[in-house]
Amino acid sequence: MVRLKELNVLLLEDNIEFAKNTIETLNLYFKEVHHSKNIKGSLSIFANSRVDIIISDIKVDDGNGLDFIKAIRESNSDLPIVILSAHKDEEFLFEAIGLNILSYELKPLSYEKLNKLLSIISKKFYNNKEVEIGKNILYNYITKEIYEDNKTINLTKKEILFIELLIKNSDKVVTNQIIQRDIYEDKVMSESALKNLLLRLRKKVSKEFITTVTNVGYKLSHIP
Repeated sequence: MVRLKELNVLLLEDNIEFAKNTIETLNLYFKEVHHSKNIKGSLSIFANSRVDIIISDIKVDDGNGLDFIKAIRESNSDLPIVILSAHKDEEFLFEAIGLNILSYELKPLSYEKLNKLLSIISKKFYNNKEVEIGKNILYNYITKEIYEDNKTINLTKKEILFIELLIKNSDKVVTNQIIQRDIYEDKVMSESALKNLLLRLRKKVSKEFITTVTNVGYKLSHIP
């Protein structure tokens, strides 16, 4: 479970006491836990912070959690989302199936159920330890290295974050705003810093595997 410490979680939960206890537990396993008690606040966090997985209640102060999930799915079809509800509502469950939900869990989570959920999340991110990011170019999630042909390429922390960001968003262009939010976080990303990051990566790997989309951002070249 230690690799979950690389991931950030967004918790949508309007029961403050339950949220407090849940945050304390999640902090043991994840890098950072963002919390909001309403949909509006959750959407703001999602837009301005790095979020790797969402855990959402169904009925919250300002609406239906499924509406929040639908809004997320408009921009990200694959982000892992877990529903954590006090009720097993078949109508909600049926609707959730079409929203690519990772898991539907009932409150409260027992220790056994929590461990099972953490295992599901871990497998979602790390089951395929090697990902093809270009022709004859592989990225290994475990070793955090690139393998090109028979050559092993070591990476810096920001290079690792950048490549994993491109993989996670392989269905869209990664904008400078997303790079600032997810890689540089509270530090200001200068234009020269980003250019140097790309230059170093392109020098390390002989084949071009990152495409620059002018005035928009970046994506993996082998993704259509």
